[in-house]
Amino acid sequence: MKKRLQKKKHLGEFAEWGRQIVILRNRKDGLDEFLDAFIDEAIEANGCYCGGGGSAEKLSFVVELGRRSDNPDARLKRIGERLDTRTDIQNWKAGEEFDLIV
Repeated sequence: MKKRLQKKKHLGEFAEWGRQIVILRNRKDGLDEFLDAFIDEAIEANGCYCGGGGSAEKLSFVVELGRRSDNPDARLKRIGERLDTRTDIQNWKAGEEFDLIV
């Protein structure tokens, strides 16, 4: 398949990679402030996108980490470092990497 079509269809070297992140919070209040900070400081600051939701205590997101050339593992590491600094997070975990388009 030609590169132009691979890029258009997000195949091969143009595949977009993502992971599911589950966050357990240790408080019920301040959800809006947490979400604003999470999206601004962890997701958008690393050039990523996310979608998801949940309750005040348990949140689940699918995070788009980019192409292989964007170093998705380093992006996830920076997101994790940001989550580790938060006192309102009890625990978080990331799932296996998967192709977002498939």
